[in-house]
Amino acid sequence: METKQRKGESPMKKMIIGKIVNTFGIRGELKVVPDTDFVEERFAPGQTLTVCLPEGDQEVTIAAVKEHKGLLLMLLEGVTNINQVERYKGCELAVDQEALPPLAEGEYYFFQLKGLKAIDPQGNELGTVVRMEASAAQNLIRLKKPDGKQALIPYIDVFVKQVDLQAKTITLDLIEGML
Repeated sequence: METKQRKGESPMKKMIIGKIVNTFGIRGELKVVPDTDFVEERFAPGQTLTVCLPEGDQEVTIAAVKEHKGLLLMLLEGVTNINQVERYKGCELAVDQEALPPLAEGEYYFFQLKGLKAIDPQGNELGTVVRMEASAAQNLIRLKKPDGKQALIPYIDVFVKQVDLQAKTITLDLIEGML
């Protein structure tokens, strides 16, 4: 996914880290559902985020953030009332992929796994990674099988044998009945 760009600028590759689901109060706070393993880092005061608006992306800076009933309440710099942020409802929040810290070998960001072709150790196609989902026990791979049905596979070493970003494949060694 790429953002709109100004003449002479290179496009930003975005990583979606959350969604604005509503406003909160009259001061212009936003209710945000985070979609990142690095909530404290991504949503810290002073961080710059991109609001993905239908008419084009807009950079904003976080002034304050706190947790409230499982969501984040976020106030942006320069915002003093609800009228300034009403149009953000339903918009996704993103950061530039290039600004992400490198991960240790064998670790991947969720966006890197989306779209990979899942194969078994013999090279037979199992499906395509639709998305990664976080759960209390472990992360899950949502796999779209060739027949169009979906399956959830735990992202654990027992099942995930290899991720090859160059070949765009993920090798899964599954037990009978998982698909």
